[in-house]
Amino acid sequence: MRAARLAIAAVIAGGFASAAQATTVVIFVEPMTLERYTRVFDTPGRDRVLMCMAPPSTTGCTELHLKVQR
Repeated sequence: MRAARLAIAAVIAGGFASAAQATTVVIFVEPMTLERYTRVFDTPGRDRVLMCMAPPSTTGCTELHLKVQR
């Protein structure tokens, strides 16, 4: 959870610099060791956070919902 919070904070802090671009944060989880690593992509659309099993796993990703405070 700590890595997810840091990734979300980085997305929110970096999101103000480029309002036109959205960011997708993908958190990969190794199924055997439960080790996590994060990749950040600039994508069209809204900001998203996905948690996926690390490749070569074939399972789908789970979208984590962001709490937007304004």
